[in-house]
Amino acid sequence: MGATHTWSESNGAGEVVTDGITTVNFGSVDSADLTPASNPIVAGENSFHKCIRSKFSSAFTEISNMKIWKSVGAYATGEAIQYKESTSYVQPVETALSGAAAIPTSEPSQNVLSAAGTATITVAGYTEYMLMQEQTTVSTPAGAVATKTLTFQYDEM
Repeated sequence: MGATHTWSESNGAGEVVTDGITTVNFGSVDSADLTPASNPIVAGENSFHKCIRSKFSSAFTEISNMKIWKSVGAYATGEAIQYKESTSYVQPVETALSGAAAIPTSEPSQNVLSAAGTATITVAGYTEYMLMQEQTTVSTPAGAVATKTLTFQYDEM
């Protein structure tokens, strides 16, 4: 039997972990299950950043070569999704993520996610945190933006 993969999101001042999330919706509150229409991002402002981790369970020898990128969905004028890796939980805020970069729009050539600072996972558990944030400019049109698909790929032995 191979590895089982799920996504986890952490929120709040004391890190509340929600395992098994299926969507990452950006908005103006810190919540794993937010509704974007009820929690809109004002043009020129940022969403609360998301603290996302991959969780691997079941039997496997090694997980490596973990990559994530935006594979589907057009950006609106002035819209971007920024991300960076973090070794520890960072309570979500609306302040622009320092040191973040645009999430790749095609398969990256190198890992973008690791576990405890290493490029491989050899025991069940969580990867390091990936902080993601939707950022807008005053040029971003009002209303909903296009849905995006993030693709996650890894090698398993």
